[in-house]
Amino acid sequence: MPQPPSSPSEPPPANATPCDRETLDVEPMLRNFGGPGPTVTMLYALFLENTDELSRILKERLALGDLNGVRLAAHSAAGAARTAGAGRVADLFGSVEDAALRGDAAVVRRDAAALDRALADVKILIARI
Repeated sequence: MPQPPSSPSEPPPANATPCDRETLDVEPMLRNFGGPGPTVTMLYALFLENTDELSRILKERLALGDLNGVRLAAHSAAGAARTAGAGRVADLFGSVEDAALRGDAAVVRRDAAALDRALADVKILIARI
């Protein structure tokens, strides 16, 4: 017999930490800075600000056909994303960097297009911290 659809889950409590480790693994950040608080909030805000800027630069460079500029922006953003625990974002930026180095503009465009959604997912989880 079919089961009824499950009801939507309740939103997590305000003090809950995100649990999608592929998107954002907050455990190292929380462990290193003693749990959620102003330092972690400030570091994630700085990460988002810098990543948004690097993503903008990457898209500008891509529109100009400057794969070296794309590679440099992607390299910086990948490192920041790894440090912040944003695994999927780091992987995408890393793929963009590798493709730009190989001169594969098609892969650069494909993975750059996926960055907006991945960054939006990270922002949602950071907002829950």
